[in-house]
Amino acid sequence: MKTTTKPFSLTYVRYPIIDDSYYFKGKFLAIASLSPIFTVAHTIACFCSQRELFDFTLVVGIFLNECLAQLLKHYLQQERPKSCQRLDFCDTHGMPSSHAQLAFFNSAMSVLVLLRRWKHAKKYRGEGEKAGVDVSSSVLSLMTVPIAVIVGYSRVELGYHTIEQVVAGAAIGLMFGSMWFLVTTRVFAKQFSELVKEDDDHASNSARVRGKKRRRFGKLLRETLNMRDSSMCANPLTISRERVELENFAFPMKDVVGLLNTPSLKKVD
Repeated sequence: MKTTTKPFSLTYVRYPIIDDSYYFKGKFLAIASLSPIFTVAHTIACFCSQRELFDFTLVVGIFLNECLAQLLKHYLQQERPKSCQRLDFCDTHGMPSSHAQLAFFNSAMSVLVLLRRWKHAKKYRGEGEKAGVDVSSSVLSLMTVPIAVIVGYSRVELGYHTIEQVVAGAAIGLMFGSMWFLVTTRVFAKQFSELVKEDDDHASNSARVRGKKRRRFGKLLRETLNMRDSSMCANPLTISRERVELENFAFPMKDVVGLLNTPSLKKVD
């Protein structure tokens, strides 16, 4: 039986080499075209290391966004442009562009989360104080906008999609990203904050039972999985650094060395 192979469409990119000057441009566009995949890997890594609630919901949203893109491709069944023949990539549908949809979905989520943080910091800042939102996080969030535009341009320039397919993917990504942001803030973030609260002493018996179950689930998220929600913090990186410095000051390294040298912890011959 003859075995055939098929490229994985999400990570398969070929670029034309027209002349020496286009060689670097083609390679740049190919890398830019794969940037949404890098975003997925980065988001998963951030959640595993930081355990942020919004990183978790972003991973879920990325998965749902990709499912939506594939469903639309299967339903619309619009062919890719004729340039796909030289790319040997005509066996999949092109409407909408899933790469553009993912890039603009991530851009919408990143910018809306940043605006929410700015608004919160401005509302609760002290008199005469600046908002103090982390500059590096702000720059990275805003950079998702030009990156998304470059991704869309690369998909057209490399011949994988038509302009209409990329525009459709961008529009769907923006709309779904905005909708998922509302779901994240009004459902996930709200429920997470309520899960970690204590029950009301005056609640009914049924409410107390539900409260115990919810608190148990909240304990699982907070203490077992160590999940947190710092999306409203103006500068979460500074808070984390100051907490580490505070603990190092309260329990300096020389005390750790002294503790390890105590007779009770020494190895008995």
